[in-house]
Amino acid sequence: MNKVLFFNPKSAEAKHRFPNSIMAVAASIDHRFEWALVDGNWEKDPFEALANYLRSGEYRYIGFTVMPGPQAKQAIPIARRIRKAFPDTIMIWGGYFPSNHAGIVLESGDVDFVINGAGEHAFPALLDALENNKPYELIKNLVYRSGEKIIKTAKEDLFDQDPLPSLPYDKTDQFYPAGRHYLGKTWMGERTMAYHSSIGCPFTCSFCAVVPLFEARWKAKSAALVYRDIKYVKDKWGADAVEFHDNNFFVSEKRAVEFSNLLRPEQMNWWGMARIDTMNKFSDASLAAIRESGCRMIFFGAESGSDKVLQALDKGGTQNAEQILQFAERMKQFDIIPEYSFVLGLPADTEEAVWEQIIFDINFIKQVKKANPRTEIVLYTYSPVPTEGSELFEK
Repeated sequence: MNKVLFFNPKSAEAKHRFPNSIMAVAASIDHRFEWALVDGNWEKDPFEALANYLRSGEYRYIGFTVMPGPQAKQAIPIARRIRKAFPDTIMIWGGYFPSNHAGIVLESGDVDFVINGAGEHAFPALLDALENNKPYELIKNLVYRSGEKIIKTAKEDLFDQDPLPSLPYDKTDQFYPAGRHYLGKTWMGERTMAYHSSIGCPFTCSFCAVVPLFEARWKAKSAALVYRDIKYVKDKWGADAVEFHDNNFFVSEKRAVEFSNLLRPEQMNWWGMARIDTMNKFSDASLAAIRESGCRMIFFGAESGSDKVLQALDKGGTQNAEQILQFAERMKQFDIIPEYSFVLGLPADTEEAVWEQIIFDINFIKQVKKANPRTEIVLYTYSPVPTEGSELFEK
């Protein structure tokens, strides 16, 4: 049986983390296909590292995970070189970039298939079809070319996370020893790990790349399973802090509190992402339990201090300017640092109006800092990448 090669393109200059997306997909084929991993964050010459595997003739399939930005910057030229040097290799891309821009990726001629969203079912199903010369047209979450046409199959409903195979920490460690490569120093700890405990988000913000992939759906691992994985990495490699890379870790108050109660004895610091209007509904007892478990900071997309702008962004829920200020002040009593992000330079009818909104939000940020001086502020400039088929893309 042919083997599978996974490639994690370079995502950052430092503080590298477990390649959770690749590990999740690799787990889905473990014990069925042999696989290997090349991590572009740790290779001086990623192409040569990949080529060393491909020259053996044993690796017919190569899977890339690609986020916009640094990963796309490295992935695109390497994919072109692989296509030229190893034309018989079947190249499969997954991640936010190819899922949201499948047509562009496939029209390059370098990529054969795109996994559109979650790949734990689609990827092994595609491999089985290709290995056995069976049709793949009915496999969900798949995009491919047929002649000059781009074929996009039906989206799969989000599936329960607990029944999925366990993440292959030990096998990943064989390629890149976890203690040296995937546990980094942060403000929270000396050996911080990254973890993804859920997929999707139940909201439909117009600017968010998550929306077209998961269509306002959310599925999470149980608190017990999340704790089990984190405890394993702590005990084996000494992790002392956790970054949750979920799009929205705190959708469920019950799960957040249950996890907090499990983690508390481990004395680990942690960070996650949430919505202000969701967490504002949490009881004081829940917020206290979350802080007591080691939660030091939570990231929130405040976006703007203008209710009109929040409506234009389809922020959804009940978030408004008054709530943003009140919640920042509320967090002081729990000693949890709110990390608020704002988007500056949003479209308006005139350039003058754009600048007026920027100045308005800067003044609003000053109000936030007055309400809670410990609030961390993250500023983004409006730089949309239109999703294929969206109104903005057509414009």
